[in-house]
Amino acid sequence: MQQVTAQTRQARAAVTALFFTNGALMAGMVPRYPAIKDVFELSGSTYGLTVALFPLGGMCGGAITAWAIRKWGSARVAASGTAILGVLFALAGFLVSFSEAGWLGIGIGYAAFAASFFACGFCDANVDVGQNAHGLRVQKRYGRSIINSFHAAWSGGVVAGGLLASVAIAVGLPIGWHMLLAGGLFALLGQVALRYTLPGPEGQNAEEEANAAAVHTIRISPILALAALIFLSIAGALVEDNAQAWATLYMRDFLGISAALAGSAYVAAFAAQLIGRMVGDRMIDNWGPRTVIGLGGLLITVGMFASMLFPSAFTTVTGLALAGFGSATIVPIAMNAADDIPGLRPGTGLAVLAWLMRVAFLASPPLIGKIVDIFGVRVSLWALPFAGLAVIASSFVLAAQTKQRI
Repeated sequence: MQQVTAQTRQARAAVTALFFTNGALMAGMVPRYPAIKDVFELSGSTYGLTVALFPLGGMCGGAITAWAIRKWGSARVAASGTAILGVLFALAGFLVSFSEAGWLGIGIGYAAFAASFFACGFCDANVDVGQNAHGLRVQKRYGRSIINSFHAAWSGGVVAGGLLASVAIAVGLPIGWHMLLAGGLFALLGQVALRYTLPGPEGQNAEEEANAAAVHTIRISPILALAALIFLSIAGALVEDNAQAWATLYMRDFLGISAALAGSAYVAAFAAQLIGRMVGDRMIDNWGPRTVIGLGGLLITVGMFASMLFPSAFTTVTGLALAGFGSATIVPIAMNAADDIPGLRPGTGLAVLAWLMRVAFLASPPLIGKIVDIFGVRVSLWALPFAGLAVIASSFVLAAQTKQRI
């Protein structure tokens, strides 16, 4: 076990704060999705296309992430991006408020909102990869798995942001003021965190060269290993994506839950994911990543099949909670493994995986939105039990052992 310095502990706390703010910023907007759909009078397919603007921006932003990290460093990319993201979400919120009040025409207001939401995605892609890259730097100094604790902080931010949004909706706070307050608070926290991140360029410290916390794939070609990890991460992340885009709408429009409580399924999914990530590193140490991923896929499959076959508020909240817990370690493990694939340059696997995940997020909302237009909002969550089966199948790309091979 490597000796952990005070600087490394401070860096871990700083990265934790960056992950928390990133989750909270996006979560503040998600419970407002049904209201945004109503304000701009969107059909199911147009709503899906609108939600897809965020990953479209992310796909474009991801193209410059590697260059930005080389130029400014992962910590600065993550922290500065967080501040910009707070401003952009506040702008998007005020555009919705102005359109709802009639100060902007629906067409002009929607076009401006769409542009700002695209910009949010562009910025978020750089924040996402920046904070993960810096988190992996810190993990290498620890010499053991801590990446799930960072993603737990992200899930905690989602829960906090979602709960704040639900309270704001309940008390009638307009989305513009809500996003301004949330964006300002979380952006400030991100800037404070920057002071305590690791100094210097990426990978220039001897402690960061050895990686005792690496997650290994089975012995196949680097391209095949990366492809399997991408498939695994997309299947796992579909839980997050669908919970964000459709769970609140499903609760309100199909189950008839009030607007103030419709976000409860979304919050339950990410609260359970938070718990899963808090215990994820210990589960990986005890059982190994492949077993943890396989069991997670089983929870997703069983929970979502049950909630779809017996639809109610209780089964939906419970099913999404099981799916959230099951998905908790999937993306962190896939990112960890992608960053350590033998034969690929450092950071290449992580950047490619993150970029292609956003391509999948781009395709998912409009495709599901088109299906919703035809068959109704209930089908929006039917993708999740099959995603769980895909997780189980693709988990076998991971090596059974947990220790670094010599």
